[in-house]
Parts: sequence; C-alpha cells; structure tokens
Amino acid sequence: MNLTLHLTADCNLACRYCYEKHTPARMDEATAFSACRLMFSFGHGKNGFSFFGGEPLLCRGLIERVTGYCEELNRERGGTLSYQMTTNGLLLDEGFLELADERRISVALSHDGVLQDDQRVRKDGSGTAAALEPKIDLLLSHQPNAIAMLTVMPENASRLAEAVEWLYLRGFSRINTALDYRPEVVWDEAALSDIGRCFGRIAGLCAEHYDDARPLRLLNLEAKMASSMTGKPCMECRLGVRQPSVAPDGTLYPCNQFLNDPKYRMGDVFSGIDAAAQRRIMREASADESSCSGCKYAGSCRHHCACLNHSMTGDMHKVPAVQCASEKLLIETARSLAEELKNRKSPRFMRAYGASIGS
Repeated sequence: MNLTLHLTADCNLACRYCYEKHTPARMDEATAFSACRLMFSFGHGKNGFSFFGGEPLLCRGLIERVTGYCEELNRERGGTLSYQMTTNGLLLDEGFLELADERRISVALSHDGVLQDDQRVRKDGSGTAAALEPKIDLLLSHQPNAIAMLTVMPENASRLAEAVEWLYLRGFSRINTALDYRPEVVWDEAALSDIGRCFGRIAGLCAEHYDDARPLRLLNLEAKMASSMTGKPCMECRLGVRQPSVAPDGTLYPCNQFLNDPKYRMGDVFSGIDAAAQRRIMREASADESSCSGCKYAGSCRHHCACLNHSMTGDMHKVPAVQCASEKLLIETARSLAEELKNRKSPRFMRAYGASIGS
C-alpha cells in the first residue's frame, strides 16, 4: 500500500508555474498517524509514503514523527517500508538528510537548472539558484542518485536541453522533465517545436554518456524506450488503488490532482476507504480514451493518466492536446535513441534489451 500525505498546502516559494493554491492548512499528528494505521491495516508486504506539499519540509517535525511511528508499526507487522519526498531544497540540512539516510527517505529535488531563477522564485520575486548551490552538494553527498525534477514553461522551451545538461554537469544522473501543464497555459506550435528539438539534443547527450560510469538518465525518455523495446505499456494509472492521496484534514482522494474535489472523495483515514466510492472511481477510470483508439503511440503514451487529464481538461478521459503532442515527440525520440544504441551495441542497452531484439 502506498499513500501520498499532503502535509501542507503552504510553501516558501511562489514558482511561476505552480498550480496549487497555497493556504496555511497543515496536517496534524493525529491525522497522519491514522493514515499510518490505515496503510498497515491492509496487510500488504510493501508499504510506503510520499510526503507532499506545498513544501513538505515546512512540516519536518511531522515527517520525523510519522516515519518513527511507521517504523514501530513495521517492526510489529513485518514487511518492507519506504518513503519518498520532493522538495524545493531550501530547508534541506545535514540533520534532515541524516534522518533520511536512517529511515530510507528518498529525496527528489525540484530544480530547473539554468531556468531556476526565472521560474522558481521566492514570494518577493527573487531567485533561488544561489541559495540552492550548497544544498545540491549536501543532497548529492548523501544521495548520489537523487532525482532532479525539472519543469519548463512555454517561453523557456528552447532552453530545456540546456537545463538538463546543467543538472547533469552539476551532479544529477537521474532527471525527470515535465511541461507546464496548467490549463490556462498556451503551448503553441513554435514552443512544441522547440521541445522536439530539445528532446533530440537531450537524446544525443544520453547516447554520449549512456555507458559511462555516471550515465545521463532522463527518466521519462527511458520509460518510453523501455515500453517501445519490450512492448509493455507504460505504468498503469490504477486510479484510486495505486497511490491514494490524503488531504491535510485526512480525507482520501484517488490521486493528487483530485484533491478537494468532492465528487472524488473516497473516505478518510479515520473511518477507512469508502469501498463503493473507490469502485465507482475505478470503473470510471477504466473506460478507454476513444480519441486514442488506433493511435500507434497508445501503448507507450500517458494518455491513460486520469490525474493529468482531469487537471487540464476536467475530464479524466479527455487527453489535452499539449500532452498528446509532447508524448508523441518523446516516444519518437526514444525510438530513435534505442535504434542508435542497438546499432552500436551499447553494453548497457544490450544487457537491458538484448533478449527483446534477439541478440
């Protein structure tokens, strides 16, 4: 069982592309501990929490208490237990990272590389890049494989590859990119063309470093390549089952983007999951996206991401045009990269996919 705990709706930044409405709301200990008990009540062998915000490190003490409580419950019941968290990094310090090492909290850093000071700013509009320089060193000294999460706005689309390369040279081997998916944002043909060109440049960098001791791994590109090579679809959505979200007040929702939508309320951590609501949401999510029928990209595409579809279009089965276009660009780039790596018989590529290509 995995749960996302929305510890707070508050944040110490005012990122230009943030879709959240920041409020002082915070989860209290009683609610968080009830979520812990609920998670273990299902009797699964693997359990985990994702700490989410706002900025989750504003609730650092609660993270420490929740992980400590879960460790106690896990000793009683057995199984594996893990945690993950994405942070803007400003509040990272040695003490928290020592706790993260002790309790297996994987920390991802939201950082936009060379775009940081333009996109990820404080509430007074000032940049954050300089303040994060020592935080990057500190994080990578504890978690060398920490993921960098990079988002790009349409006006900065032409610099996406530059931002990825900056993060790699700064020490991040694993990077995930996302477009600014706020519903009101316009991604025109020129911006999408920039994204396509940048994907090509990033693929070239990935190919250059693919067999290095520290490869450049663009995770969303690798996921597309894996899907294309194995014929297996990208990760299923499994809305309402895979990773329900817990609001600060303890209400359960099927995923992050459905938070506070009463139509998608599915119980709470005090009384448990509303099974009838969960089944209804699962049935609704299982319907096919008719607009994707017959598309050659469907098997490797995120068109089934009900969370993203709902947040952008208001309909979990209506795929936003920008998502459709960017997924096609990414899939084509992944297929070209796979062909290049196959032709040169890259050792890492052949270890991963040799059986799939009969070599």
